[in-house]
Amino acid sequence: MIYQSGLAKDIHGFLELKESLGYCKSSYESYLSSIDIFCSQKYPELTVMSKDFVMDWIQKRSDESVNTQKRRNCVIRELGKYQNAIGRNAYILPSEYIGKYLKFCPYLFSDKELSILFSTFDETGPHFESPGREYIIPVLFRMMYCCGLRPGEPLMLTCSDVDIASGALMIRESKAHKDRVVVMSEELRILCRKYNDLMGPREFFFQHFDGGPCPVHWMRKQFKICWRKSGLDNGQQRPRPYDLRHNFATRVLLRWMNEGTDIVTMIPYLSEYMGHGDFSATMYYIHLIPENLIKNAGIDWERFTRIFPEISYEED
Repeated sequence: MIYQSGLAKDIHGFLELKESLGYCKSSYESYLSSIDIFCSQKYPELTVMSKDFVMDWIQKRSDESVNTQKRRNCVIRELGKYQNAIGRNAYILPSEYIGKYLKFCPYLFSDKELSILFSTFDETGPHFESPGREYIIPVLFRMMYCCGLRPGEPLMLTCSDVDIASGALMIRESKAHKDRVVVMSEELRILCRKYNDLMGPREFFFQHFDGGPCPVHWMRKQFKICWRKSGLDNGQQRPRPYDLRHNFATRVLLRWMNEGTDIVTMIPYLSEYMGHGDFSATMYYIHLIPENLIKNAGIDWERFTRIFPEISYEED
């Protein structure tokens, strides 16, 4: 990603530091891109973050949630700490301006909602500002849902990372710099093959018109557009692209329950497939399962409780 403000050099250095510490680059890029644009437009001469700049940046926007504002605040605080660490006298946002995150509950789609949403993805039309989006959107969001991927993971796939013949995806340098192989279903493999033939030679499987990977913020915007167009938005809780991953996990668990599968035995496989650092992140999804399914014969709940205590949620 190209940054053009007076903060550009330090933004690049900050990203490199975070990557070296095991953080996922895509977790920061969209926020840093917004900071860069904001700085270029309103503070074109700024090279070191001032209090006025930071206070201007952290103001809540009409279209964002409280948690999104807090995440933006965290990034600007971390960037300020980085500038100070390299010898610049930058303003560091006090931690009191961030506070605690509101408890988040992933959005679980009904079968009908998923059907309508994916039909809306398929109806995505061309747009002069997003060339090729009508081909990218239906495949990208199916890959995220069917493979339980984090939003940034499919976007960083190069064409060589996608084995069209076998259906294997090579997920590189994801959370905590962990690599893993994810195998697609046959239906998704065939769809990806058709998409790949249509898009022609390129470096990234989901390539932006500028030659780089499609940005996370672009993907989020397209998801919001489709959600609004679907007619499912009731003005209350709105899903995010990340919820496709959550729905993948809960539906796999529900299927195993209905098949009478020993869930405790299978959890390590699901954990590895999803790239979790430990089993507790995978076990969280058990607590999302609707209450009327808890007594399903596919799992010995007494055994489960003895092995895995109540799990608190943290975005994986």
